[in-house]
Amino acid sequence: MKTKTTRLQARSGAPPFPSQEIKAKAWARVYPAIRPPHSRNLRHGAWYAIVQDESDRVTLRLGPSTATVPKRVLEIRSDRPNRFTVIHRVGSELVNRRDSHGLGRFYAVCPLCAWRFQLIGRPERRLCPKCAHEGEVAWWETV
Repeated sequence: MKTKTTRLQARSGAPPFPSQEIKAKAWARVYPAIRPPHSRNLRHGAWYAIVQDESDRVTLRLGPSTATVPKRVLEIRSDRPNRFTVIHRVGSELVNRRDSHGLGRFYAVCPLCAWRFQLIGRPERRLCPKCAHEGEVAWWETV
């Protein structure tokens, strides 16, 4: 039985998937240029487990629920990345976002728990303050 993710769940700051390993067919994140309606419940920079793969759509695990998303709006990888995604916010994203939580112009997203935290300077490696994952900061794929 599929359940829907509410806007409240998506904004709660909870990881998009449980901390234990998920049996995933692959991993996906939303392309940064995509805006609602397709990405409303997906956080930029967070990797989601693909639990079902169809010809033009995939079903992603979002915590205890799932979401079916068109493949064209996703970057898909066979293995779960272990590098931190860097998000570069510009203009209105810095001012008008209610959920910014003081993340600043650049913030990192943990590949394991999807926790977001501000980046100061240009560190090469970081430790996630939430789950203690240590990894490389992927500045070269800044979104």
